[in-house]
Amino acid sequence: MELQELEDLISKGEGQLLEFKLKASFPEKIVKEMVAFANTEGGQLFVGVDDFGRITGLKFAEEDRFVIEKAIESHSRPGISYQYEIIPINRKRSVLHYKIHENRKKPTYYLSDPGKRGKVYVRVKDRSVQASREMVEILKRMKHNRSFPVHLGKDEHLLFQHIDKYGKASLSDFIKISGLTKQSASRILIGLVVSNILSIEIGEKTDFYSMKTS
Repeated sequence: MELQELEDLISKGEGQLLEFKLKASFPEKIVKEMVAFANTEGGQLFVGVDDFGRITGLKFAEEDRFVIEKAIESHSRPGISYQYEIIPINRKRSVLHYKIHENRKKPTYYLSDPGKRGKVYVRVKDRSVQASREMVEILKRMKHNRSFPVHLGKDEHLLFQHIDKYGKASLSDFIKISGLTKQSASRILIGLVVSNILSIEIGEKTDFYSMKTS
């Protein structure tokens, strides 16, 4: 990537497919962003760029790359598919560019401590958000690339009526209108998403479900 192309891309600001990091002092945080990209649509991450899009560069980009890639090995399971390049911005400093690919087999877990169970993160606009239990299960099932049978009964029709009236519904909405347990309501929502009847809108605090559009 040439410097002008870098500047043009950075000028768009952080978003669903773009993340900036000033430096590699906390490589595990960079890995968390990469995991979120891998669990969503992929994306690009630049190290040596601040939150405001100012390109400051890294003095020792090759050393930072080594540190980051060791962190990827320690803090993600399974592995992340990516490409990297070092983009010189002047004679002394460079920007480290990672292109992260969407993983075919999801979810990818972020391990804050390599010895502990990981968490799943997904990309929501310009942030990496921890996935809900429902979203994690949806990612697991969708990797099989096959449909799952779903029964449309009284509870499902109550849900559809709510969505038709309000445009969307949360898990708590569904529990309230159906009287189901959290576990049962969750299982139904997961099945409806995997069967392409509902779409899931991931939120920082709660997810919302709406009717799938073609």
